[in-house]
Amino acid sequence: MTALERIADWITSGAPVSAPRRAAAADAFADTLACMIAGASDVSTLGALAVASQADPRESAICVDGAMRAPGSAALVNGTAAHALDLDDNFIGAATHASAVLVPALLATARLADADGPALLDAYLVGLQVQREIGREVAAKHYTAGWHATSTIGPIGGAAAAAHLLGLDASRTTAAMSVAVSSASGLKRQFGTPVKPVHAGFAARSSVEAALFAEAGVTGRADILEGERGFAALYGAPSADWPAEPIDTSAVHAIEQPGLFPKLYPCCGSTHLAIDAVVDLLREHSFAVADVAEIVVTVLRPNAANLPYTHPENPTQARFSMQYALTAALEGGTVSMSDFEPARVRERRGHPLFDRISVRTWSEEAERIMLDQGRTPHRVELTLTDGRRLDRQREVARGAVSEPFAPWEKRRKFTSLSNLADSHYDAVLRLAESPNIDAIERLLRAASEPRNGAG
Repeated sequence: MTALERIADWITSGAPVSAPRRAAAADAFADTLACMIAGASDVSTLGALAVASQADPRESAICVDGAMRAPGSAALVNGTAAHALDLDDNFIGAATHASAVLVPALLATARLADADGPALLDAYLVGLQVQREIGREVAAKHYTAGWHATSTIGPIGGAAAAAHLLGLDASRTTAAMSVAVSSASGLKRQFGTPVKPVHAGFAARSSVEAALFAEAGVTGRADILEGERGFAALYGAPSADWPAEPIDTSAVHAIEQPGLFPKLYPCCGSTHLAIDAVVDLLREHSFAVADVAEIVVTVLRPNAANLPYTHPENPTQARFSMQYALTAALEGGTVSMSDFEPARVRERRGHPLFDRISVRTWSEEAERIMLDQGRTPHRVELTLTDGRRLDRQREVARGAVSEPFAPWEKRRKFTSLSNLADSHYDAVLRLAESPNIDAIERLLRAASEPRNGAG
């Protein structure tokens, strides 16, 4: 049995889904919908809308602008919008922005499947677990090699989720994932450009289309992950060895461990541990940005590669700059959406602190040991002009499973990003009780009204 066949057997096994797991999936839907709405006017999303605006008779999927479009087009737009501000969740289990792919793909497929709320959440949980099953073997080396796993591993999990929602059998579910492997692409070299958010849009669209290809009878190699010249061999992890035993999520599901990392700051996740460390130090010691003589941040090599912009020139680059993120944190005590307004980025251009913040990496041996232990620590060493040396190492960022947001923080993020009433948030949280997806469609239409000049 191949890796994809093993995964497909689990997907179609009919294993029961617990209420807490559905509740966690509903949290992910709410967070992602808010990010979609907030990113609806970003240049990347506007580009996706332009591409997706051609007429299509299959307009069955709700889009972030309130319009109905063809499933693939809606997935492209909504995936791009969800990832546009880099405020959507991270999933360390596959090094992906999991929900920015899964939520748009499932929304695009829901009407085709006549899905209710529980089916939507269960399909999300399937897609997340599949990303984990693939990611556990390839994610670290794959991501370090320069692949953007959101648009490589992401569509494979997305295709599995869409196939589950459509009710495909094991053979066609295997085919859907195999088709999705052939769409795997996306280079981290694009980080800091408007193309990066489109990676999530591409992945969501590929997820939907792969499942529809499989439903129509198109098949691919079942051994496409592990076979000679297959995904693992070509995408940076030639020694990947997927286990042969059946998948068992009865004790732990990917949404529980390693879990999702919903984001507090609208910038690259590779800055978040350092931002949290700086905020910790600000709270514990008395100093201002003018008192900082030097900051040295030690991170893993993939994280350093994600942050090439030491002197960012625009908001997109600023989201991928450790220098910018820490300067903003020191000046404001946090990093917020306003820090990435074009005028604010222009004001900080050439900030003297940028030249006093350096990013280093752990030794290769230390990094190998950390990754083997499942650890990704970042360390901030801060020297003040009065000679004091402050040191803080962070193992997890705010929002992770071990340091989760409080319920009020989740609600505040949703309402601040969407500008919608609490009732819309509560409706998403009740998806496990919903006979349809009408609440999500109402939410997206309500959010689009101010942009479209209504109301």
